[in-house]
Amino acid sequence: MTIRFSAARGGMTPVIKRMRCAWAPLDAANDNDPKRRGTFASGPLLPSAANQNGHDQRMLTEALRHFAVYGLSAARHARANAEEARLHGDEKACNWWVAICRQLDRRMAEALARKIANGA
Repeated sequence: MTIRFSAARGGMTPVIKRMRCAWAPLDAANDNDPKRRGTFASGPLLPSAANQNGHDQRMLTEALRHFAVYGLSAARHARANAEEARLHGDEKACNWWVAICRQLDRRMAEALARKIANGA
């Protein structure tokens, strides 16, 4: 059974159109901007889209498991695990935990990647 939604046609202007400010557009924002690829923060921690096909599913599964265990603090725990792995000199584990953190909180992961890139 097909359900179709359409705007009502009539003499009245829809309420949202009358109330909307012209200087405040209601456009959607894209936080996955392709211009962001290749920045120093994403570097080797975020491979190109062509290399992510099999890796994405595993990463998403692990991020969801991590979220199931730690809830809303999962990104903070992933960041702490990345920092601990870096202190122990395990670059591969550090990259893994930064990628998990990126799945959960992109801004936190980019701040951590900047911190790592600066050597702090």
